Amino acid sequence: MIYLEGLDRFQLILFPNMLNDLVAENNPVRVIDIFINQLDLAVLGFKNIILDKTSPGAPCYSPESLLKLYVFGYFKKVRSSRKLMEMCRTNIEAMWLLGRLTPDFRTISDFRKDNVEAIKKVFKMFTRICIELGLYSTEVGVQDGSKFRADNSKDNNVTESKLEKKMKIAEERINKYLEEMEKSDKEESDSPKYTKEQIQEKIEKLMEKKEEYNALLKEMKEDGVTQISSTDPESRLMKTANGGFDVCYNVQIVADPVSHMVGFVEVTNHCNDLGLMSPVMTAMKDELGIDVIEGVGDKGYEDKADMLECLLNGIIPHVPSKSGAESYELELEYHEANITVEMLDSTKPEDIKACLESGVVPNVYKDKGVEVSINEVDQEVIVDGDEQPCFTLNEAGTAVICPNGSMLNKASILHGKGKTRFVGRAACAACQDKCTTSAFKQVDLKNSQTVLYGKKFERVKRVKIKLKPDKSKTRNRKTVVEHPFGTIKRWNDGYYTLLRGKEKVGADLSLLFLGYNLKRAINMVSVQGLIEKLMGIKVAI
Repeated sequence: MIYLEGLDRFQLILFPNMLNDLVAENNPVRVIDIFINQLDLAVLGFKNIILDKTSPGAPCYSPESLLKLYVFGYFKKVRSSRKLMEMCRTNIEAMWLLGRLTPDFRTISDFRKDNVEAIKKVFKMFTRICIELGLYSTEVGVQDGSKFRADNSKDNNVTESKLEKKMKIAEERINKYLEEMEKSDKEESDSPKYTKEQIQEKIEKLMEKKEEYNALLKEMKEDGVTQISSTDPESRLMKTANGGFDVCYNVQIVADPVSHMVGFVEVTNHCNDLGLMSPVMTAMKDELGIDVIEGVGDKGYEDKADMLECLLNGIIPHVPSKSGAESYELELEYHEANITVEMLDSTKPEDIKACLESGVVPNVYKDKGVEVSINEVDQEVIVDGDEQPCFTLNEAGTAVICPNGSMLNKASILHGKGKTRFVGRAACAACQDKCTTSAFKQVDLKNSQTVLYGKKFERVKRVKIKLKPDKSKTRNRKTVVEHPFGTIKRWNDGYYTLLRGKEKVGADLSLLFLGYNLKRAINMVSVQGLIEKLMGIKVAI
């Protein structure tokens, strides 16, 4: 039977192929080449942009070449500097992209380590390009967090409970060795297992361990933390999706519900998502120049203080309630202000805040599930020292006198609580100093108590905000934001980080999600279509 046969390895080729002929016109590597060429790497902050020609030694590799290698490597699921070095020597696409340059793995590794902030800006630049090209919508952002394993094993992470347990074990062993030593002293012979010198040596080592544990506990208290990671100090022990625990980073992303592209990546060491919507969404707005955005999150983001902060900063949060409630009731201090038409139409956070604090819904929040009203409530007034109001029991024990001289008569004895109740139904009728929120004064004194320091209240205006999340947005949340995480972790094998520290991990994750966004953009408009669009725009830093 006849088979197809390859070329002889020693066959001379009279007319060798050009590298460009070996890379198809619709190869995604051409998009990476055009995209990097469009960037001003000096403005982005990459190092070694301008070199002195008279400097000794061989020339270094250009940042353009190394950045292209990294973006291409992450696009092809290759993140290791050693594997990237191997690609430069064996992969035709990498040869075409770098012009057959073959940098050493240390050069490749140092480039990523030394240009952390600049690499994160490259991710931001591609997001801005996608916004300009109409591939990324900024009206709604779907936020979620996922745990990425840090470069720190669980053995190199200690918590307060772990240290206390280790100290207890060390003390038990010390006591055991002391008893054994005491027993051998009485019998005037060595232990069957160890000599006295060996036991003494073990006790000394355990004492050193105890001192080490005490030092770590002291360090935790001084720094106000509950755990320490020795390899990567910024990583934390977190509960993962499968119910176990691992040393991780909590990576927050914001995705577009239309294109499913990721517009913002933030690396945190918070063990959960509580309170993270406002800071992440605000940082995204500032970075991408977005005025107002609707933020969608799961029940893990349910934090009324955080949602109120969102509203004050031009973010409309859509977070389902854990209790199943249809809406949230938020409260804000009332500040009277002259709201102009310009302020109502404004998207500036300070104008939005002024409108809400004066009890007016800004136009950007109309028909977005935000309702505002002004109510009068009783607010406690803090009074210092002797001026604090009090209720005094009379000598007969039949009544108490309120701060304004009104008498509250004995009403009942609360045997189960060991208290006596005094009531004055007409005492509050003409009283200006409210010291109770009830319709009439009611005071409970313990059986041995003669004076009760009470609370003083005053009538104030408060702004009540009713926030109703959009169910259609929260219902589709998982189909939007789980896809990028699943792709990065499973298909790209990116469930772990290669670098240490939040800043460096941020660069690692930015390259991962940049590769994901490139794939999404190519799938949407094709390689040739994206190249034409990239060539026709001017990138603004």
